[in-house]
Amino acid sequence: MDASRRDFTLMAGAALAAGAAKAAGTSPSSARAPYPADAWHQRMKRIVHVNFNERDPEGFDVAAWADYLASCKAQMTYLSGTNVVAFYPTALPDLPVSAWLNGRDLFGECVKAAKARGIRVMARFSIDIAKSALAEKHPAWFCRTEDGALVRRSLVGAPDDPSASSEFAPTCQFSDYMTDFVPRLWNEVLARYPVDGIYTNGWPSADAVICYCSECRKIGDPKSRTYQEAFLKRAVELWRGYEALVAKANPALIFTGNLGGGFRGGNLDLSALAATAPWFMADNQGRGGMGAPAWDASQQTRIGKAIVGDRPVTNITAGYEISGDIRWRNVTGNRAEVLSRMHQTLAAGGVVHYHWLGFQQGFHEDRRWQKVGRELLAWQAEHDRHFHNLRSIANVALVVSQRTNRLDQAPAGTDPLDALQGMYQLLTEARIAFDVIMETDLRAEVLAKYKLLVLPNIALMSDGEARAVAAFAAGGGSVLATFETGLYDEKGGERSEFALAGLFGMRRIGRRESYGRGRTDARVPFPGSAAVQRIEVRHPIVAGFEDAGWIQGSSCRVPIAVEGAQILTHVAQYPWYPTEGVYSRQPHTAFPTVAVHEWPGGGRQVYFAGDVEAGYWRSGAGDQGDLVLNALRWQLGDSAPISVQGDGLIETYGWESEAGYALHLVNHTQPGFRATASRGAVPLGAQRVRMVLADARPVKATLLRSGKPLTVKQRGSTVRLIVQGLSDYEVVALERS
Repeated sequence: MDASRRDFTLMAGAALAAGAAKAAGTSPSSARAPYPADAWHQRMKRIVHVNFNERDPEGFDVAAWADYLASCKAQMTYLSGTNVVAFYPTALPDLPVSAWLNGRDLFGECVKAAKARGIRVMARFSIDIAKSALAEKHPAWFCRTEDGALVRRSLVGAPDDPSASSEFAPTCQFSDYMTDFVPRLWNEVLARYPVDGIYTNGWPSADAVICYCSECRKIGDPKSRTYQEAFLKRAVELWRGYEALVAKANPALIFTGNLGGGFRGGNLDLSALAATAPWFMADNQGRGGMGAPAWDASQQTRIGKAIVGDRPVTNITAGYEISGDIRWRNVTGNRAEVLSRMHQTLAAGGVVHYHWLGFQQGFHEDRRWQKVGRELLAWQAEHDRHFHNLRSIANVALVVSQRTNRLDQAPAGTDPLDALQGMYQLLTEARIAFDVIMETDLRAEVLAKYKLLVLPNIALMSDGEARAVAAFAAGGGSVLATFETGLYDEKGGERSEFALAGLFGMRRIGRRESYGRGRTDARVPFPGSAAVQRIEVRHPIVAGFEDAGWIQGSSCRVPIAVEGAQILTHVAQYPWYPTEGVYSRQPHTAFPTVAVHEWPGGGRQVYFAGDVEAGYWRSGAGDQGDLVLNALRWQLGDSAPISVQGDGLIETYGWESEAGYALHLVNHTQPGFRATASRGAVPLGAQRVRMVLADARPVKATLLRSGKPLTVKQRGSTVRLIVQGLSDYEVVALERS
């Protein structure tokens, strides 16, 4: 072991112990890690980032690049170091230098220009990848296939696809590339340039990287849980070592990596890394994939805030086009989609990270993206004080379980995310302001601010988490849960009874059932007909169904028995063809599909035995959606702190800010709200707003996007106002007068 690798190993060991002690006893919602609230990286709201490509040094105009960043009022930028190809004259023999550099120090020129304009610089490295030609000298650096070949670095296509390249290959996390080469590279950069920190793009990932190199074969099957645990342990060791390396160079510098993953998460639990990260980077860049919801960027920001609490969440918005499964990485994207993603990020309390690739492509070939970013970010900078939030006003919490998404064995033809996506859509349709919290953060001090806790098929739940939910209900809180919530422990082991059976006044009497042909085609998960629910007793949760004896049921359910009256009962699936056979063979049963239980303390508890919200996501069936919405409204009563009445599909956020209060309205009313990239939202008419503030001090109101003043009617802590029209995004700023 050479000196540099030995030094790094020693630092990593010491930092690992210190990091464990530092993170002990903290939780996502309470931890700010070791960073003061007024640190520059805790106050930033605007990041603009142009990635270099290898040919950029040929004609890179540093002044034009820096002037654009300054015009956007950028507070920070990522600057390509990098380990893949150097944009500065390196002394490292194993670091390829851009063939177009010709003696320039492009990295150094850009650092100087950014600093002259007051813009912070994070040196960006993609340590997950390197030039494949280096494999001849360093074969152990790279990931291997089962037959020992280099893994292709390509996200698309066959070998003859021009968008696929064998010029690059992924590096193995277990190799000395990470412990020898990377530290030497960073020490060189930190010694030469006054950067503010180091960021690793692409590492660590939310999923363990599949590798069959000799070191990885010693660990075991790279798809096994044993390998995933070893991968996570190694990632933590490296992260701590990198933190220590950067701090040794300058205690004022920071290190962070890529912690993305979204609602689904991956097969790694990155909470140990998130505990000390200065911010969470949500790195999905655009609404990729067919059928992704318009509020994808909102979800990315929300999950980040649920993980790191009051630290920043930086959400990347690509200026280029991402539409469905296709990317045009050097062509400007749909203006409406790009703006909507930045609007969502701001509304959810995040930091806008605006991104482009290539100087020639973005400053000569296509400059349209520049205006989009400049206008939005300059506007945000003008009103910056209204975007520093102190707390959310919401009194509803939607629980996200990446553990369930990772380990749950969902019925064939379904996806573990169906329930979460369906509930998210219903809350948005109802304009209910809500927060996202993790299932691992169900603590009394976190839950105390909420009136309603929503558990969309949180199948895996520990005993401690179940006790926390029960305690919340015992204190007067309401809980809405569905399908298999609490039917499995945190490791996926099946319980004989629901963990929350007593809370809802019900019990399990059979194993789950699912209907349909078990197709795994995500677009047609359950061809044919599903079950029906018969209305046995009138109740607020079946309001609006007065002309119906039965309503749509779900495709999956758990058989239950309930205490008290049966409101809805199960009518099993029956033939949908031929027409002569389309009738129920058993139109009346004693199998309830909902348990409703009101506690003396005021809490209203509702459990749906079926996956009704998941069914709504898959089908859009109105009865399923209305049933869940009825339950939500009944449980909340008149306690909602924010009410927005009017037409359209609007996502609603309410914050108490440093300047007073801010109500964010994001308009998702568009034909493609669950399709591909947006072409534009449908303008909406008047929206009538009621907000309950923390105190009765008088406020004045302004519309920040339109710049118009507002007339406020205030009685005590309740204010009422009318937003006369909503195009794509508006912020109602309420300042204490």
